[in-house]
Amino acid sequence: MWKKLGIGVVVLLLLIAGGAYYLFSNLDGLIKQAIETYGSAATQAHVGVGGVKLSLQNGAGAINGLTIGNPAGFSTPQAVSVGQIAVTVDTASIAGSGPIIIDQVSVASPHVTYEVAGLGKTSNLQTIEQNVNAYAASVSGGQASQSSAKPARKEIIRSLDITGGQVSLASSLLGGKSVTVPLPPIHLTNVGGSGGASPAVIIQQTLGAVVAKASTVGASALSASLGTLSGAAGAAQGAVGGAAGTVGNMLKGF
Repeated sequence: MWKKLGIGVVVLLLLIAGGAYYLFSNLDGLIKQAIETYGSAATQAHVGVGGVKLSLQNGAGAINGLTIGNPAGFSTPQAVSVGQIAVTVDTASIAGSGPIIIDQVSVASPHVTYEVAGLGKTSNLQTIEQNVNAYAASVSGGQASQSSAKPARKEIIRSLDITGGQVSLASSLLGGKSVTVPLPPIHLTNVGGSGGASPAVIIQQTLGAVVAKASTVGASALSASLGTLSGAAGAAQGAVGGAAGTVGNMLKGF
């Protein structure tokens, strides 16, 4: 009996070890899948990731080729694209049930597209922000109503920096003109608060900061560009009117 029990324990340990090996050997793929699945659900747009690499020894990692598409109704293929995001995770926080602590997130040279169909219309970035807010509210409501369900692990981002970004304008109002302006640096600390927040709220807070800054910059650049185009059109009309007057004066002599 004891021999059979011992064999059973050994088999159980092997199964547990095999499961742990599968988890850690596929951790990068699981993170990639999570970002794409929950990101797409939150933004109501396609979110893609080229690859994820995370070292459990030192917590250093990178998310490569992140893209956020546009919701329905917008023509540009992407709202946000980032070549690489550097991440540093507190590996001691991965085990257990407490908040997962992300010490540092560095986003370098993101490219944001600010698309608006016309004056007074909602931009693609505002639409994404509304979708994320609605998603965060629905997830929080669902967790509150299902107290028996196991809540998602909370997260804390100690420091997040976004630098070297650009915002491109896309609007029929520009008449095909291409306009790109710099995105001011963004620095956030303690995202999720001292106790951490759900992934939905983390997405809401981080993406909300980017959308707010990019929308302000994009709207200002669009207004300035329209003013320039309007001034150029007025100058052209004035030149045409002056030329017509000159021709008229010349004809009077005949």
